[in-house]
Amino acid sequence: MIKSTVESMADPIGFEIGASDDHTQAKLLNGFCRGLKNSINDKFLLSGQMCHIVEKLNTKSENIIIELAEFIKAKQE
Repeated sequence: MIKSTVESMADPIGFEIGASDDHTQAKLLNGFCRGLKNSINDKFLLSGQMCHIVEKLNTKSENIIIELAEFIKAKQE
C-alpha cells in the first residue's frame, strides 16, 4: 500500500508535537478528533475505528491517554 507523506511522517510529527507547547499539542488533538468525527459520522463505525486505534497503541501511549482522560473528566465536573 502506498502511504501519503502525512501517513509516513505520523510518528515523527507526533513525537515533535509531543515535545512542543500545550497550544500545539491541543491543536493536534483537536484536529485529529475533528478528522475522526467528520470522516466517520456513524457512531457504530466511529466506535469500531477507535477499537482499531486502541489495538495498535503501546502501553506508554495507553497510560498517557488514560491520564489525559482523567484530566478531561475533572475539567468537566
